[in-house]
Amino acid sequence: MVHRDDPRVTVVGGGLAGTEAAWQLATRGVAVDLYEMRPVVASPAHATDYLGELVCSNSLKSTDADTAAGCLKHELRALGEGTERVESEARRLFPQARIARLDRDTTGRKGSHRRILDAWRAGETDVLVGTQMVTKGHDIPGVTLVGVLLADVALNMPDFRAAERAFQLLAQVAGRAGRGDAPGRVLIQTYRPQHHALLAATGHDYARFAPRELALRRELGYPPFGRLAILRLDADADADAERAAADLAARARAAAEGEVTVRGPAPAPLERLRGRYRWQVLVASPRVHPLHVLLQRLQSFWASAPGTRAVRLVIDVDPVSML
Repeated sequence: MVHRDDPRVTVVGGGLAGTEAAWQLATRGVAVDLYEMRPVVASPAHATDYLGELVCSNSLKSTDADTAAGCLKHELRALGEGTERVESEARRLFPQARIARLDRDTTGRKGSHRRILDAWRAGETDVLVGTQMVTKGHDIPGVTLVGVLLADVALNMPDFRAAERAFQLLAQVAGRAGRGDAPGRVLIQTYRPQHHALLAATGHDYARFAPRELALRRELGYPPFGRLAILRLDADADADAERAAADLAARARAAAEGEVTVRGPAPAPLERLRGRYRWQVLVASPRVHPLHVLLQRLQSFWASAPGTRAVRLVIDVDPVSML
């Protein structure tokens, strides 16, 4: 990350009966997301039952549900399931099973992560419920069943790499089953069973996944068939960020040359983060040189533009995350 003299601009370069089961989810807590029914709280939160509070998934700041509902004066709605709720249901359905949970809430204390995994490895845990932590290279021969709940969460991320990352995650978590003498089984819960990433992941078939994914990338000009940059703008006031993003997008279109395309402005997928509202503009080009020329022009424009002191600009070249 290279910081220019202007602090407002940052340029970023680029189961049971002798067997064990593992269940993987996208998030911890009781529910995947808690959203207010109007866009005031833009970042997702998860509810922690044993704490009786709401915790922002990004800032980790917390409050109790009654305070949040009373303050916002709008309905909060829970969407999906989290690890804590799945653990609770598993204990109800399998009362004799030894069940553990592996997520950020249960591994906060020093040594807790190792203790949970050691118990699993020693056969002292029948069912392990967790987030992506469960998928990371664990070699447990006794695991014969792996379940993935709501695989659609990974597929529906607002990122052109969502299918690729879902394929990687599912192939990796599926590899946790059947690593011993007993055969393994993998169950994936989804509303999109015909998605090419899911069909390929069930067979660890990269050769099936890649052609389809690359064809979609080529059609839209996404990497590796093009270069991208995201212009991210954030401000304390949403109107300031929106106005600045519109001005910057208009300037980008006027200054773009050749095959450079400008998309947006639009609110960022995480519209509000750490108290600041976020907007973004996407710039794409088949070749890197025209893209860099345009970004240099936009930096010069921003440095001299009036009324931008309340807005911070980050230019992310070859972005790793589109959020």
